[in-house]
Amino acid sequence: MATHTPGADRRPPYFDLPSWQDEILPFFRQFNLKRLASLVAVAMSLYQLYTGYTGEPVPEFHRPTHLMFALAVLFLDRDRNAVTRLGRLWQYVWDWTMIALLVASCGYLITSVPYIQTRMQFITPLTDLELVLSVALFGVVLEAARRTTGWILVVIVLAFLAFALWGNHLPSPFWHRGKSLAEVMDLMYLTNLGMLGSPLGVTASYIFHFVFFGALLIASGAGRFFTDAADSLTGRYIGGAAKTAVVSSAFMASVSGTAAGNVATTGSFTIPAMKKAGYKPEFAGAVEAVASSGGLMTPPVLGATAFVMAEMTGVAYYQIAVAAILPAILYYIGTFITVDLEARKLGLPAMQEADIPRLRDVLRRQGYLLIPLVTLLWFIIKGYTLVHAAIWSIGTLFLLLFLFDPANRRRCVRVAWEALTGAPRMIGQITVAVTIGGILVGIIVQTGIGVRLSAIILELAGGNLFNILLLTMAFSILLGMGMPATGAYIILALLLAPGMVELGVPMLAAHMFIFYGGCKSNITPPVAIAAFAAAAIAGTGPMRTAFRSFVIGLPIYILPFMFIYSPSLLGIDGYTLGSAWRFITAALGIAAISAACVGWLFRPLTWPERLFAFAVAAVFIFPGAVFDILGFVGLAMLLGWAYSTRQWQSVGGLVARARVSLRYEP
Repeated sequence: MATHTPGADRRPPYFDLPSWQDEILPFFRQFNLKRLASLVAVAMSLYQLYTGYTGEPVPEFHRPTHLMFALAVLFLDRDRNAVTRLGRLWQYVWDWTMIALLVASCGYLITSVPYIQTRMQFITPLTDLELVLSVALFGVVLEAARRTTGWILVVIVLAFLAFALWGNHLPSPFWHRGKSLAEVMDLMYLTNLGMLGSPLGVTASYIFHFVFFGALLIASGAGRFFTDAADSLTGRYIGGAAKTAVVSSAFMASVSGTAAGNVATTGSFTIPAMKKAGYKPEFAGAVEAVASSGGLMTPPVLGATAFVMAEMTGVAYYQIAVAAILPAILYYIGTFITVDLEARKLGLPAMQEADIPRLRDVLRRQGYLLIPLVTLLWFIIKGYTLVHAAIWSIGTLFLLLFLFDPANRRRCVRVAWEALTGAPRMIGQITVAVTIGGILVGIIVQTGIGVRLSAIILELAGGNLFNILLLTMAFSILLGMGMPATGAYIILALLLAPGMVELGVPMLAAHMFIFYGGCKSNITPPVAIAAFAAAAIAGTGPMRTAFRSFVIGLPIYILPFMFIYSPSLLGIDGYTLGSAWRFITAALGIAAISAACVGWLFRPLTWPERLFAFAVAAVFIFPGAVFDILGFVGLAMLLGWAYSTRQWQSVGGLVARARVSLRYEP
């Protein structure tokens, strides 16, 4: 009988991997539609990663496949929480009806690629089956939009559809000859100008892989790493908890590219810490929402809108990322100053020394997470395609998780599963937004209204650049109240960017202006997705958090005006000393408007003082020696007056409070 050596059958710790039974079998024991959604999500991720690595299929196949997967996950993953059994039954029936129509309409496109490629667009008539399937897919997309963003997108699309069908009954300049339903659906369903147009192609070809990279980072615990690193950098300063939120969200958002997803990742650590430090729940949620929304404008990943911008302008994504560097830094400077002034206003202390990790320990434990970011930047700078850069970064990250992180090594199957199922859930809303954007683009092109509206807006602005910038920002805010950033950008880029370019604004600067305006939708009430996600974590009212995030983000609204009047901030012709000077003056202007919004500068500011601070910030918008001198003088006056009267106002406040207490003393 052979002797058994203790420990001989034990695997080395390096290969101490989880069993598939422990990880996967519990999933099937409680199978339901949400679990089916996870399986479809895994299939979508594998399809996207495989085609990204081996080569993308033709658009006529790839785009409907991506749309079918994304919307199927969206419908299957729904919470069916009706009160009555009949209500829940109706939810199941409705969801399965949507899925059946989705599979039928997209399945027809997937199986008819040769026919679609060879048919003569707008000449070969639609068959009855194609008309029915096109209307079905159109309705499914509208229902998906209703679920993700509410009725506002549905109303806008139906208004555009009505305009396309009955534009011959409208007065000039909105008149056109009118289109039949078959003509509109031909464009929407069987061409690359409608639902399956270039906006959806950008999501299917590029955005998904970067979202998957962010999902893998989230699953690996990168949120905790970035939060600890931010704690070690900012925790020792006044209001350290909120400053940690700004810095950690900037780190995480720069690679995740999704505002709400970043709130869920870093906000679960930062929001409770801010509440513990003394910030009000709505302020804590608002800070996290504003900081996370900056990820859509922060290199290297930016957000979905940046990829759509690259497609619409023909400007390389690398150039857009480079142009976004200084504005992104200014964005976070404004948020950081706002947080600092609020902390001083409330008298909040720094974090306790025992709660601040050492940066050396943080980097030793999870510093390897920075390597995939360097890999991503290296591939982009070297001119590789965005898909290959993302694929190699994903592979590098997963390999490093396996080699250097024992905790993730033991749960590698779980980490992979969370990334494979998480990315399709994150991409759903983006896919809906770009599909709706494609519908609007198609109708604008088909009716020719884009050129006429651009001329009307130019006439309304009187040919004045500042007026058209104000109109554009106003439209951005209005559309942002009910639309995702990508949808708002597509509409405004088609209608307003040509007029700005005609007035001499560089094309990239014009689109960046609209891009910044559209990205504010995440913190613009009433539909402020990032603010609502933060409010849920903070345990406060969604609208209160949304309005507070809107106010905190106000300093950022002057930033697009600055790089319109000073394109050197975007490095369009390369970064120069002029870029550095404009960066300094822009930072001072943002600091002034931050003080005005918070109402604090060494002491509480009166309303006349706050209005003066707004005026100083407005002066810094415009380039030139005269405006710079006026801005510096105004800022010096504000600082000197606030500092010299800080003790007098503090004493006055104490006397006033004493009088109130004596007046009501029983």
